[in-house]
Amino acid sequence: MKKMLLRAAGLALSAALAIGLAACSTTQQQTASQALAKLQTDIVNGCMVVQPTLIAVAAIDPTVQVAATANGLVCTAAASITPTSVQTLLSTGIPAIEQAVTQSTLIPANQKPLVTAALGVFQLTATNALAIYGQAAASTAAASGPAAASAPQ
Repeated sequence: MKKMLLRAAGLALSAALAIGLAACSTTQQQTASQALAKLQTDIVNGCMVVQPTLIAVAAIDPTVQVAATANGLVCTAAASITPTSVQTLLSTGIPAIEQAVTQSTLIPANQKPLVTAALGVFQLTATNALAIYGQAAASTAAASGPAAASAPQ
């Protein structure tokens, strides 16, 4: 049962994040703000599934508490996601979750590499999304900057 819950939580989180970040290949069709709004919605939906599961598992296995705490912070901060907050998650949150997975006694040893690999895929996907959408946001700001400066007063 515990294995099934962990698998379900991992799959739900991976699916929600993959769907939210899948729009990376269609940057021409979406603005950075639209993509960010979609990501925020997807995170909220994913959190409704994943966070209760992590909390329940953390009650049984204290090493999962770090992951539950990190995920809870992401869930509560979903409305204020910025490229900086995503970068912070990638640099501190993912390593904390990987450490919790490694130390957990509830995740079978033969499944830990799979969970770690999924986290790595998420980290790579989010890093690529930051590169794409970060450039789009910077381009938008740069393009509007000179126009605003040269506008008649």
